[in-house]
Amino acid sequence: MLFKRAFGIDYRTNRLILILLEKSFGGVKVLSYSTHELPPKEEKDEREARVIGAINDFVAKNHIRRERVFLSVPREKVIARFIRLPRATRENLRQVVEYEVPKYTPFKSSEVYFDYILLREDRDWLTLYSVFIKRSEIDSILSLLKKIGIRPIAIQTPSISALNLFLWNKKPERGEHSILIDFNDPFFEVHLLQGEDWQENYHLFLPESHWFSEVKRILHLSGLESPSQPSLNFYVYGIDKEKRGMEGISGGEGKFLSPPVHKIRNRKDPDFLWANYSSIGLPLSGLIKTPLTLNLLPVEMWEKKRKIGRVLLLILLGVAILFGANHGIKAYLDYRQEWFSTTEELRKLKPEIEAIEKLQKRKESLMKEIAEFERIRFDEISKLEILKELTQLLPETAWIWNLKYKGKEIEISGFADSASDLISLLDKSPLFEKVEFLAPVTKERQIRPEGPQEKERFRIRAKIETRRIGP
Repeated sequence: MLFKRAFGIDYRTNRLILILLEKSFGGVKVLSYSTHELPPKEEKDEREARVIGAINDFVAKNHIRRERVFLSVPREKVIARFIRLPRATRENLRQVVEYEVPKYTPFKSSEVYFDYILLREDRDWLTLYSVFIKRSEIDSILSLLKKIGIRPIAIQTPSISALNLFLWNKKPERGEHSILIDFNDPFFEVHLLQGEDWQENYHLFLPESHWFSEVKRILHLSGLESPSQPSLNFYVYGIDKEKRGMEGISGGEGKFLSPPVHKIRNRKDPDFLWANYSSIGLPLSGLIKTPLTLNLLPVEMWEKKRKIGRVLLLILLGVAILFGANHGIKAYLDYRQEWFSTTEELRKLKPEIEAIEKLQKRKESLMKEIAEFERIRFDEISKLEILKELTQLLPETAWIWNLKYKGKEIEISGFADSASDLISLLDKSPLFEKVEFLAPVTKERQIRPEGPQEKERFRIRAKIETRRIGP
């Protein structure tokens, strides 16, 4: 999603803080906020009307989706404990914590909602931060929000919201000691961190005049006031800027800093971020993966949400399957129609195709005959070449009275002074081969004008070579 929003409702004892964060390419920014003083709890109707009116106005003004809401309950309404349990309880941790509720609270298990954060897991022990709250407190707030169509995604405490914002903006060094102090008159809360490890948490009801001494006492109890301890970084929020300076708490060894907010963009009122630090961190878990996750929403609402998610997933999967099946069937029908069309076209063209095939076969046959004729013509020696060769080979005293040319051989009949000499003469020619007499040579006496002559009568056969003689 290009622009993602999360809406936080920080429901305090004496005021209501509404925060709208937006995440985009530029990071996370405070899109809108408002603070409303609330009447005392004794004026229930007026208080509820003020809450409903403020939320409705804020939602309408900022066009907020009512299903992406994060709620924070007052810190003084919960009981928070750091608990150590044997590592063997890891598999059934929620059941074990539920069983231990009477040990850590004055209530029965059936009277509270709770959740926990697994902070550390050692070889033998688990360290948890567990939060318990009376069911009536949560149910009354959920009932109030239900009237305006809001059901929060998660319910947490200001402590978790502030720590998530702090750890997201700053990654403390492993040995660095950070002291986060939240002043929320008449309460104040102290968080002790070593690196990113949350060590301890104190929440006290004290007037402003006792804040200084109480912080020193907490540091002393935690062993952080000793000169041998490294320098401490104090981050103070929840009060006006003028009251943040508390130098002297750790003997001048500590540094007092404004809590880190550099990842949050808010150009209108930077001091608002420090004064409402925990409120800013409330909807942060709807935009990023926060270091700490706590949800005091009733577990059955978690399960319902998961069931809705599963049902929605199944519905979407079914739609995808139907869409895929529809697409596949359509593709098959289109293919089938195209196949039928092609088959019909081929049926109509079949006579023409057969005629073309016959012509093609006839053409191939003629080409073979032409090739054969060409081969014969190429191999055959012309009669003129044969006569020319005989004229050049035979002596002038020999003459031929009969010449037969049959395919690959010739027969010559005639007279010569020496018929046997003709065999060697013809055999030397590249045009003839296998020269031989067909009949015995006979001598005949012939009467010539120059006088009687004796000649040998011959009949010779010779094979014609299958190669041409160059000109």
